[in-house]
Amino acid sequence: MARSWQGAARRAANVKARIASAEENHLPLCTVPDPVSGLPCGRFTARAAKQGLSQFVCRHHQQHKQRYGSHWCKSPSAALFRPYAAAALNFIRSHREDPYVTAAIAGLGGVMATAGPVEIATRLRGLPPEQRARIALARLREAEIKPERLLAIAVAVHALIEDAPEKCHKITDWRVTGIAKAAHRLASGTHRQWPVYQQDGSVKQLEMHAYPRSSGRVLRYLGAMIEKECEWVIERHLAEVVALKRAAEPVANPAP
Repeated sequence: MARSWQGAARRAANVKARIASAEENHLPLCTVPDPVSGLPCGRFTARAAKQGLSQFVCRHHQQHKQRYGSHWCKSPSAALFRPYAAAALNFIRSHREDPYVTAAIAGLGGVMATAGPVEIATRLRGLPPEQRARIALARLREAEIKPERLLAIAVAVHALIEDAPEKCHKITDWRVTGIAKAAHRLASGTHRQWPVYQQDGSVKQLEMHAYPRSSGRVLRYLGAMIEKECEWVIERHLAEVVALKRAAEPVANPAP
């Protein structure tokens, strides 16, 4: 049953009243330490600053968690992630007859095939996060991204957590967000070109590049949908992928 706009207005008014409340039910300063220095954040919590409802973290770290799935740890950089993704993709290509790999590829292909139509990035505002996640899968399908790439991404994120836990945050939110962000980069945004005729007879190309917001619950839904189809491969073959990545590392020259 659809919600009425009156109900939405009441809920919004209730949230605003809670934010503006003078009730002392929060900590004054953010509890998240700096990951490098270890010093306290020093910012006011969202409740203390009247910027939100969080009683323990500031607005800055709230937004950080929306983007990366962790209050302090960012998603893996391309340089850090690339060797794990390469090892995972090499393993998948050399084990295509493995029943778990075959099932995962078929499952991801089915999820992409049934994701529905693609919607341009400028029309995503206001859509439910589940629908936006399906549109992201449809965009991957339209870009002809193979299911093997998505399987490699999911396995690579788990391999990174297994091999370098000091560079990760071992929580579900960070993991599925990392999977979604890596998949999102394969085919993100809407790109259009139009010819514009000038008075002197020349033609210029008008371009539009619109990108959907890579933050919030849509990343959790997208990452969880991909990871669900890859669970058996991760459980059965993760150690082999980690070993393959380590074997591909260059051997340091011994000191003279």
